[in-house]
Amino acid sequence: MPAERKPLNKYRKPRPGPSTSTKTSERPSEHKVLPVDQRSEGALPGLSKIKSAIRQTKRLLAKETLEPGLRIATQRRLTSLEADLAAAERREVEKKNGAKYHKVKFFERQKLLRLTKRLNRKISEEGKSEKKKARYEQDLTDARVMLNYVLHYPNTQKYISLFPSNATTASTSKPEDEIDEEDSKSKLSLPPLLHPAPSNPSKLDQSAQRRYELLQETLKLMDEGKLSKEPEVEVTSGKTLGSGVEIGLGRSNVVSQNKDGKKTVEEEEEKDDFFEADD
Repeated sequence: MPAERKPLNKYRKPRPGPSTSTKTSERPSEHKVLPVDQRSEGALPGLSKIKSAIRQTKRLLAKETLEPGLRIATQRRLTSLEADLAAAERREVEKKNGAKYHKVKFFERQKLLRLTKRLNRKISEEGKSEKKKARYEQDLTDARVMLNYVLHYPNTQKYISLFPSNATTASTSKPEDEIDEEDSKSKLSLPPLLHPAPSNPSKLDQSAQRRYELLQETLKLMDEGKLSKEPEVEVTSGKTLGSGVEIGLGRSNVVSQNKDGKKTVEEEEEKDDFFEADD
């Protein structure tokens, strides 16, 4: 009696065919090292890794028996690593200052948004004299310049506040005939940083002089169309003109050396009043 045949297993694995894959070593390398300016910030390694790689590269270059071709390639690698180190240090400074000054920038932005809203309302009111309307329009322009100052201040530098605690308020710097009832009752007023203009800016202290220079630069960028002339409208809509523009980039950070000989960025603390009530 013939033996019974087993039923075919339709789930049986197929036999492996001829391999069409190539070895990894035979494939051409597709990895390319991008220039430093084309790399994203997240692609940069940490400071410790970059410094370690620089030390290893310098030790390799110190060998007298190094082949000329390898020496040239190693020197190029060292140049690239030093550029990476500068970019990583800048990233760390931006990250630190962004966290440190986030609160003061937020409150000053909110203050200026309230001021622009109030000044727009005053300008649209009827029954105001031409002299008062002209003053409100000038104050509105100054408030918009200050708002752009806050929005485009570089994180690589120490933030200089627009509302320091020791600043003279706008109401006390104006003539009595120009102070209306609403300004006298409100605790929030526009600081007199642009108008009236300082008679001699060089006599101001270092922070005040630097702040005045940045405000003038911001006003110039607005006149050139690189920054919005109505930043309060774009802030509320979420679209800001010149989002990649930063003011004050012509000035480098102040660097000093501590007792160990290491370079450190000097920072000055500045007290600010953030919680002034509005009307």
